[in-house]
Amino acid sequence: MAYQLYRNTTLGNSLQESLDELIQTQQITPQLALQVLLQFDKAINTALANRVRNRVNFRVKPITQ
Repeated sequence: MAYQLYRNTTLGNSLQESLDELIQTQQITPQLALQVLLQFDKAINTALANRVRNRVNFRVKPITQ
């Protein structure tokens, strides 16, 4: 899913590693870890949509043979 794209960032990977460690030490359940990741997905997408102002536009010419 597109909204999970940011899980592969440094921040997303760190969060997943921390959650995995908490699961291994039985401090949280896997279900709670999943809820945290889903909330991260929503929060990062909302933050980027509202705070990032830079846009990139590409214009290309059609390829003719």
